[in-house]
Amino acid sequence: MKEYDTHSLDVPYLDRLDEEGLDAIHEGAMHIIEEIGIKLNHDRALDLFEEAGAEVDREESMVKIPRDIVEDAVDKAPSQFTLHGRDPDKKVTIGPTADGQIRAPGYGAPNVRTFEDGRRGSQLSDYKDLIKICHQEDVINSTGYNVCEPNDVDQEVKHYEMIEQSLKLSDMPVMGSVYGEDRAQASLDMVSIAVDDDDLSKPYMAGLINTVPPRSIDTKMLGGLMKYAEHGQPVLVSSFTMAGASAPATLAGAFTLANAENLTGITLAQLVNEGAPVVYGIPASNIDVRYGSLSIGSPESALFVSFAGQMGRYYGVPSRGGGGLSDAKSIDYQGGFESMLVQAATQFADIDYVLHSAGILESYSVISPEKLVLDCEIMRYLDRYKEGFEVNEENLALDVIPEVEAAGHFLSERHTLMHSKDELFKSELVDKRSHGDWEEDGSKSAFEMGYDRVQEDIADYEQPELDSDLQQDLENYVEEGKKGAY
Repeated sequence: MKEYDTHSLDVPYLDRLDEEGLDAIHEGAMHIIEEIGIKLNHDRALDLFEEAGAEVDREESMVKIPRDIVEDAVDKAPSQFTLHGRDPDKKVTIGPTADGQIRAPGYGAPNVRTFEDGRRGSQLSDYKDLIKICHQEDVINSTGYNVCEPNDVDQEVKHYEMIEQSLKLSDMPVMGSVYGEDRAQASLDMVSIAVDDDDLSKPYMAGLINTVPPRSIDTKMLGGLMKYAEHGQPVLVSSFTMAGASAPATLAGAFTLANAENLTGITLAQLVNEGAPVVYGIPASNIDVRYGSLSIGSPESALFVSFAGQMGRYYGVPSRGGGGLSDAKSIDYQGGFESMLVQAATQFADIDYVLHSAGILESYSVISPEKLVLDCEIMRYLDRYKEGFEVNEENLALDVIPEVEAAGHFLSERHTLMHSKDELFKSELVDKRSHGDWEEDGSKSAFEMGYDRVQEDIADYEQPELDSDLQQDLENYVEEGKKGAY
């Protein structure tokens, strides 16, 4: 018999555009940037574009940028970068030329839904618990930022509280505030203290820059973008277009508009600091026109994810999009199938930076710790599928098959015992037992099983060590920063 030693094929990208379509959207974006213009509400940003040769209307804060400036800037943006954590072993390298994927939890939800309390406004204690859970779950490799809004903390100082907890409770790569130069600088100062690198010689902290569609980026976001770029810290330039509301209802039109906004932000980062790491982000989706509500668990949401992955590869920069997204109001069937759809698109569209990877409900307005751990299980399922399988003489099992009688079973075979441990995925969360065993154990729903996992994560959590002098310096900085904020 012929000898085999081969692996299953890589899962192909979920690309939905051909080269002609990609070129058309690029050209459409260039038309918007060159002929229609983008509104940039920041004097320094206008200065930088004017110095580079763009046409600037100061009265309207509009810029029209020649394509050569944009295309040159995109070419100068790095195709990959490594984001570092307090623990040197927890660095992640991403980009079209790298194999890594950063997975950060949900971002910005003002509410939480828990098995015990139901839906309520989120608090700092929820933020801490979510960071601990993320630290425990093996498929999450970034703490993110603003995992939930701490409604019990003054808005003027919340960034100090959240970043301090992110840096103390976990040693993974983090995200920081970009809401204006002051908060951005404070965020960068705090991470520099925690990693003991005053010069920020490597990327440690990413910042999310959301545009204001259509065709605008506001003052605070521009200030944060430029501050991060100055220090060589990555910015996730993300056009949050909503097809049918802040963007055309046609996906091609929405893609083109989002592309123009992203390219403008990426160009600005390079004008500030050539070679500054950037991420091409599309957190966009559509509205449900029947209700005027944002729909992030839709087929169109998955198509936006596919577009983000393709455009990242088209421009040769890391991409951001997708995650465990759902419009469901609770932990239910809708939440599961919507999250699996968008998560699968995220996994196989070659997305490099996954924000909202886990926990999100109600169109970004709620995060649930139980859904977070269930979404982590979705990622494990997809990781296993992506891994594939080997075909060789041992795995073909042709010497084992004759040993079992027809209509028999392989349960007691040594081959089964040897290979089932590594070959066959074993869920850490969902119930695979018989109905009787499940019933005897309380007939638990997925929500309840998620709750049990959350309790295990919190109980097993051990805070990673932070040098006592660095921790004191960090706490002193936070205390002084809070005083100065009032």
